[in-house]
Amino acid sequence: MESYTLADVGILITTISGAVVLILGALQKSKCSKIACCCLKCDRDPALKTDASQMTPRLPSRPPDNP
Repeated sequence: MESYTLADVGILITTISGAVVLILGALQKSKCSKIACCCLKCDRDPALKTDASQMTPRLPSRPPDNP
């Protein structure tokens, strides 16, 4: 059996974590109401509900300073 260094294990954990984050991001942006992935099933309401009183206005972007 081959021995693995701590760097090898770290790279493996980082790669798996990145893949999980990408999958969860794709599921979050999905417009589907029923999702089934890897034996997990989810019924959800994909409509985004926002409360206007909790929203903060965007500040206009500032033009670059000219020297």
